[in-house]
Amino acid sequence: MREAAWNARLGVLMLALSLASPANAYDSPLTSASIRDAYFLGRRAGGLGERFLADYRQSIPGLHVGEYTSFVQIETPFVQVALRSSRALNYSAQDAVREFLDKPAVFRLHMEVCYMPDAPPDAIKVKLVQNKKEIPPDSEKRATFYPPTDAYTSLPAIGESIDLEIRSEKIESSGLTIQVDTPDGRRTNVNLDLQILR
Repeated sequence: MREAAWNARLGVLMLALSLASPANAYDSPLTSASIRDAYFLGRRAGGLGERFLADYRQSIPGLHVGEYTSFVQIETPFVQVALRSSRALNYSAQDAVREFLDKPAVFRLHMEVCYMPDAPPDAIKVKLVQNKKEIPPDSEKRATFYPPTDAYTSLPAIGESIDLEIRSEKIESSGLTIQVDTPDGRRTNVNLDLQILR
């Protein structure tokens, strides 16, 4: 009987500790426990869900052309495991741990910046800043962004699509600012709180 009471108290204490500590925070490198968390999140019925993925996408204020708005979407290593798990067939938690544990991981950013008709190519400047220091990307891919149309219509470019990759160990679990400068003199910042995103 005493053992049951002790186990109940221990369970309440563990629950209190788990609620007190931040459950969602950017973690790198991924542990086997966080890989399993991501795996089960990706495998749950209904998939990841729009609400979960919406937390990793943010609009870029002040930059739009008509109804086309600008946004940044991030993929942390945790999200990459969850996405892989949601799409793979015959894939177990053990498979996910084997694939991702102790492997190099990247932090990905995808941006679509819409800011003016006839936008010039490779003209947007992007700077990532965390804890007052700039973080240079390890890779960058750019493409001119054209609004979607039908087969009989062509419209001029209205911005750029930019993909950045940064080694995950260069990113910390704190605020990350993405500074965007357009060639027409506009500057805007997007602030991401990586203490609430895994």
